[in-house]
Amino acid sequence: MTTVAQLSQLIILLLPIQICEAILLINTTLPMLPGMDVMSSNKELHIGIIERVSKSEFNWLRRRRQIIAGPLYEWPSITIPYIIWGGDYAFRNLIRRGIRMWEEATCLRFQENLQARDAIRYVLERGDSCFTEYIGRNGGYQDIIIGSECAEEYVVAHETGHALGFWHTHQRPDRDQYISINWKNVMDEATASFMPFRSMLQAFGIRQISPRRIPYDYGSLMHYHAVAHAVRVSDFTIVPKELKYVTTMGTEKMAFLDAKVINDIYCLNACAGRRLRRCLAGGYPDPNNCNRCRCPEGLGGYDCSILQPSTCGTELHATDKWQTLTSPKGGNIDCYWRISVPVGNRVRFRLSDGEFPCSYGCQSYVEIKHKLDVRLTGFRSCCYRPKEDSISESNQIFVIFHPNGKIARFTLRYIRQQL
Repeated sequence: MTTVAQLSQLIILLLPIQICEAILLINTTLPMLPGMDVMSSNKELHIGIIERVSKSEFNWLRRRRQIIAGPLYEWPSITIPYIIWGGDYAFRNLIRRGIRMWEEATCLRFQENLQARDAIRYVLERGDSCFTEYIGRNGGYQDIIIGSECAEEYVVAHETGHALGFWHTHQRPDRDQYISINWKNVMDEATASFMPFRSMLQAFGIRQISPRRIPYDYGSLMHYHAVAHAVRVSDFTIVPKELKYVTTMGTEKMAFLDAKVINDIYCLNACAGRRLRRCLAGGYPDPNNCNRCRCPEGLGGYDCSILQPSTCGTELHATDKWQTLTSPKGGNIDCYWRISVPVGNRVRFRLSDGEFPCSYGCQSYVEIKHKLDVRLTGFRSCCYRPKEDSISESNQIFVIFHPNGKIARFTLRYIRQQL
């Protein structure tokens, strides 16, 4: 029997709970972090998605004692019916773009069906509340409320993730190994949004769980940003153990592992009977094209064996002398570099300079993937940069430049590190 302590996954299918979310735009001064320098010359920042759960709602949650999690609350088919309730053409197009994020990365297909009685129903309402009625499939109409003031593509994708069965990354039972919660700065009404699964499972009396063993990813679409539900937005509510990941949390993009969880649950038969390619570096057969592999960002080719193609990146090799990588000056480009050394060595590097529009969740950034597990999102820098050098866990690092149409730049220094 799987115990709570053995859970190491961000997806768990639960019965009804109401999650409210909103968009907040605010300008404030960046908090100072030990070992980190402010990188952007513009110290005003954009704060994105913020969830809110009221005290009364949380008390209602605690009374729901018969919560069961597991396959019963998975969707029975890879075709998921949905209805759009209210809104104009722009709203309907927004919903379709949000769910397309899941369709492009998984075998799931969302089919609009006005006659369906077991369906996700996207409802437009006035105001700043965006929330999912249930986690996982509940049966019948399953409302996702999209407030007019938080109607964003990534919000739709995030809320749809809840309906597919995702809970929040920062509430995993092993989260204390990766983040700290600054409870003194958490709004009282938001306490439930920061409780770990361990506490919630005990409170809810869950009898069945569906664990999926994947690493903790700061870059998951389902992770809160660093000042979510803050009493004072000049201070953090979530602090990563590795401070360089502080602006990776709260992304508006889907992570490689987000899609993999869904593909592992729903799409294992998508390529049945086909001769499959051997995928490298944690890639796996693409359920939307069985002749290719789905590769971690930074890797490409049919089997994830080459650097992801781009117009401004290349393979680089670190030597015993410091070298400099200087980015282009932003625009509508994405660049990928791999810096490698012979096996048995490491890459020492430092982000020596950079300038980006600052935001929690980094909409415009340089990302450095230096972990042994290349499936994980790297640390994204758009507000801060580490003061000290970093060292790769393997003989390579990947550098990803995503200016997102903005004027942005960075300078990276690197050298071979002998063990």
